[in-house]
Amino acid sequence: MKITNLLYMGALSALTLMSCTSNDDHSEWYGSEGIVFTTAIQSRVSGNAWNANDEVGIYMMNAGSEIGTATAQNKKYIAQANGTLIAAPGNGIYLPESGNVDFIAYYPYTTNVSGNKVTVNVSDQSNPAAIDLIYSNGTKGIEATTATTISLGFKHQLTKVTLNVSKDETVESLNELNVNMKGVSTEGEFNLADGTLTAIPNTNNKDIAMNVDAQGDNATVTAIILPSAASTEQSEVTLAFTLEGETYTHTIADPSVFDEGSNVSFDANLSINNGKPVVTVGAATIEDWTEKPGGDINVDFDGEGQPQPGGETVVLDESFATGQGAFTIDNKQLPNGEDSFVWSLGSYNDDKFMKASAYISGTGYASESWLVSPSIDLSQATTATLTFDHAHKFAGTPSEELTLWVTETSAENWQQLTIDKYGTNNDYTFVTPSIDLSVYAGKTIKFAFKYISTNSAAGTWEIKNVKVVANGEGGGTVDPEPEPEPGINLLTNPGFEDWTNELPTAWDNKTYNTGEIVKETSIKHGGNNALRQTSTSGTNKIQQEVAITAGKKYKISYWFLDNDTKASSRYWFAMVGSDNKTINDINSQIQQNDYSTDNAEWQQVTIEFTAPAGTVKMRYEVRTYRNMDSNEAGGYIYYDDMELVEIQ
Repeated sequence: MKITNLLYMGALSALTLMSCTSNDDHSEWYGSEGIVFTTAIQSRVSGNAWNANDEVGIYMMNAGSEIGTATAQNKKYIAQANGTLIAAPGNGIYLPESGNVDFIAYYPYTTNVSGNKVTVNVSDQSNPAAIDLIYSNGTKGIEATTATTISLGFKHQLTKVTLNVSKDETVESLNELNVNMKGVSTEGEFNLADGTLTAIPNTNNKDIAMNVDAQGDNATVTAIILPSAASTEQSEVTLAFTLEGETYTHTIADPSVFDEGSNVSFDANLSINNGKPVVTVGAATIEDWTEKPGGDINVDFDGEGQPQPGGETVVLDESFATGQGAFTIDNKQLPNGEDSFVWSLGSYNDDKFMKASAYISGTGYASESWLVSPSIDLSQATTATLTFDHAHKFAGTPSEELTLWVTETSAENWQQLTIDKYGTNNDYTFVTPSIDLSVYAGKTIKFAFKYISTNSAAGTWEIKNVKVVANGEGGGTVDPEPEPEPGINLLTNPGFEDWTNELPTAWDNKTYNTGEIVKETSIKHGGNNALRQTSTSGTNKIQQEVAITAGKKYKISYWFLDNDTKASSRYWFAMVGSDNKTINDINSQIQQNDYSTDNAEWQQVTIEFTAPAGTVKMRYEVRTYRNMDSNEAGGYIYYDDMELVEIQ
């Protein structure tokens, strides 16, 4: 069972395009300046809304066409105080009378667009919002005649660096602190056609003055820089802290931590030791640079972040991949005497589930048995939802024989809940009910799957992927599961045999399984399927979190195929503590510096490691990149037969 806290992520940023009718005649529906864009959620370095008079560039083109053939090219839209974007005079965009269209948009607007490229310069950090490059290229195939709302999802293209600076008693105050970053790339070109960012050669050894917000004993220091993938010449970065005539320096030897769209933060402490300035800098913490209304949200780059007020928390996540986890079995009536059983771990191919059946050796038996959840703490929740996948066969009346019950743990007063969806009764078709538990918000509960049968109706019930999601200030915890036995693959769906509509089961968190992911049935290492991931200008990942134990020894193994000149791969596993922060003690063992090279054959990666102190889970993650030499994207990497096992 995976017990974790997840942070609900809304759209990174969105604009809505309101359309009433075709308007190729510049009709009064939109006035003389075309469509008005209204903002929904913003993600800006300056806060949660556009600043008044922010300027955004927008392109519209026929669906599937290149940006160079856009029917509306680099139209300037201006942010208003109320959050709307209105076309600058003479820049209105009008939907065509028929057909489908695509949109590309970016900020900050510039008239200096050459070959679909805009220049990027981060030398001046005095106004971070003015250099906060964000980009949208995901809105495609909009039917002009029926469009009423068109959303443009924006993403950060640069990297935010944050220094959390403190001092000891040897330093009087941080109020006069200045910080420079030395050896960074400051200029680049951003290609609006495909979203690639490339540093301009010979701009990698520049200095930039970071923004300092000092409050006595503490200071927050920030800068926006080009990501490491854009500035391949960059070999190291030096931080120079200047205070009271003293200079403290620290070198970041691995600039690859500066990934696009990330907030890379360091804790730094200043002190005077034997009359000499000393700075102690901790390991980098890499977080998604994402905001939502109500304040900043920091999400750990390689996994989930801490629960935030009003956010969404996954309180229970049980796949039954290795057994019943923390669920218990309460037998009221066994089907065939004391030596028989009802619930067991079922398996079909790589699919695991808990199975209830009283049909034994061709005979049906009367029985009653409950599969009971651990305690679910909803004391801080405002709403909660239970979902699970289930299938059945041979049941007489499923809604009477396969039921769901809930109780407050303090009262033990079981009440039946309605299961809103059952599959067909002649095959094992999994369906996913959604059960509203909001009436139990603020309480601690248990729920149970109740199976009953008779001699004439002894059906089979299969259940998997049980999840409780709570909204509020956090949903609490559930009891831990027993430790797995050595040698068992701890990953769920390791061969990508089981898929949802879009993603493989257990690899289906879209926040951490990104880019184009496709079920591949012809090119595979084993089983029926492999996973194919497409390279883009940024980093695409596949990831699954797995509970592991500090001090235990484990083996990682997986297979990949890189036979495409437009793609490369590397592994980027992470150890995580109970505070959801990464533990970096063994990063050199489990995070790859170089990238894969083309090979016509499947290649295997094998790593053995001992989980460091404080580890409670592992982020099992591999990544797909564009070709790092040519910057070409659009290639494929194939993955199959993932494995994580405990070894003696």
